[in-house]
Amino acid sequence: MVVDTWPARTQIFRAHSHVFGSTQFDHRPEGSARFSPLWIGRSLVPVLHGGENGRAVASETIFHTVDVAGSSVRPRNVSLAKYSTWHWSCVVSTRPLRLIRLDGDGLDALQVSRAELIEGGRSTYPMTQRWAAALVGAVDDADGLWWKSRQDPDLWAVMLLGKTRRRAGGIRESDLAGTGPVIPFATPSGLGRLDAIGLDFDVTVLR
Repeated sequence: MVVDTWPARTQIFRAHSHVFGSTQFDHRPEGSARFSPLWIGRSLVPVLHGGENGRAVASETIFHTVDVAGSSVRPRNVSLAKYSTWHWSCVVSTRPLRLIRLDGDGLDALQVSRAELIEGGRSTYPMTQRWAAALVGAVDDADGLWWKSRQDPDLWAVMLLGKTRRRAGGIRESDLAGTGPVIPFATPSGLGRLDAIGLDFDVTVLR
């Protein structure tokens, strides 16, 4: 597999529940995303999702179950009610990160296609979560995974791994720093950003 070293101070944009601060990892076992919850044996590895901008991170969180543009599946919408207490924020790592590449050469090395690992809908998540667990289990010093967004393959998305006792890799909250303001979705600017991204993806944010 391919593991890339990302420089310190790389900006990672976030869209996250009010339950967590910008630099806090999600320790909850419930819920289901493409690569989380992440179990290594019986240990749950906390995770933090982000992307290179708001469009990328919205693709992998808020719009992650919406079929990609051009799909015949309708309607393409999400309900604001589920995300009304969420926030936009941005963090940087104060040290370099080692991230497993799930794009291009990284996928070729794993002999798996983007369609199989990235482009599938919710029904593929049990399989993609197993892939994530196997990859993280095989690369003990990995700090996370990165891939190109499902909704916009020109933009990268990332899942960082929290520090656990059993792994050499992983990121402590003290390795992360917030940068810029935290903007609640409930504010005009926060909701306007969500609506604009939804419009770009041809997804309606339902009130």
